[in-house]
Amino acid sequence: MINKFRTLLMLLFLVLNLLEVNAQSGIQFPKKDSTNVSKDWPYSLPIWGQKVVDRNFELQLPFGFNVNYVFNQMSLELTEFSMNFFDGENLDDIINPETLNFTETVATTNGVNLRADAWILPFLNFYGIYSKNQGTTKVSFQPQVVENNLGPNGNLKEIRTLEKPIDVPAVVFNTNSFGFGTTLVYGWDDYFVSTDGNITWTTSDLLTQTVTFFVGSARIGRRVVFNNNMKLAVYVGAMYRDFVNKENNTGSIGVPELDEAMLRAIDGFSAINNEQITFWESLPDATPGKDEKLMDLYARADRLDSAADRVENSDAINYSIKKEIIDNWSTQIGFNFEISPHWMYRAELGYRDDQKFFMTGLQYRFGL
Repeated sequence: MINKFRTLLMLLFLVLNLLEVNAQSGIQFPKKDSTNVSKDWPYSLPIWGQKVVDRNFELQLPFGFNVNYVFNQMSLELTEFSMNFFDGENLDDIINPETLNFTETVATTNGVNLRADAWILPFLNFYGIYSKNQGTTKVSFQPQVVENNLGPNGNLKEIRTLEKPIDVPAVVFNTNSFGFGTTLVYGWDDYFVSTDGNITWTTSDLLTQTVTFFVGSARIGRRVVFNNNMKLAVYVGAMYRDFVNKENNTGSIGVPELDEAMLRAIDGFSAINNEQITFWESLPDATPGKDEKLMDLYARADRLDSAADRVENSDAINYSIKKEIIDNWSTQIGFNFEISPHWMYRAELGYRDDQKFFMTGLQYRFGL
């Protein structure tokens, strides 16, 4: 049972799979051609394609297909956690994010993204995306008992923390994502700017919910044209990502795999609670508040013992969790190398404190 905690926590990290979708957004842009030779635009898209070509702008081929590999690593914050038994009883007053004291939540994913796009207008690109990813999670928490309303004015609190944190080994999970997005671009001379936004829906065989995610980005860069007509565009930008259905991201799932880690946490709470019982029992009977305090500690001990027994012997337990991205923004740098009008290679690196992002892929363009 020692690996049980890991299956549920994969819900926390679907965001990483979703973040990868943004890597699909291209940096294509209309490119000014200095020649004045009359050209024919034989393709159905983009709309106004011939008019743009007549004004000496060079357009990319209207349709494209991308295959990308993406790696992501991100730190998350667990803002809600509860465990509910089959009869509706819960331990939220004893076991919650503050008492579990999550010290580290890191997720890593990598996988392949596929994207098909079309230039509807010379400056407007629409695309559809599919992503299949594999990920792992790393979670540590250090249970602590928090006593509030202490002191003569009731404005103090005392925290007793388990000496060693509980580390949960990583679990491998697989997800599938579908979505769509749009890119707006503008180019002048050899410079360009672009903005991109997409929305995706991610599913997994381990989840009953579909996670919806939004990613937006903006980039600015410069293009260099080589003597052999190959083109290199380098850019820098920023990326924003967040959940769309935040409430639905709190999933209540009965997962037996979570039991071992929660038993260790309950044992930690019980050990701290028993220390307090021993301390208060050693005080003189005339100590103010002794009887009330011991009654609370005995009741807590009974509830923890009952919870441990039921976790160990019952499968009818639901665990509810909610996660938040610690930092929604990251800095992106990258390049797009146009080998020919049909083939392009792209790579991008993202960074922000504890976050890591890398994307590389190949694009094929064609006209119809």
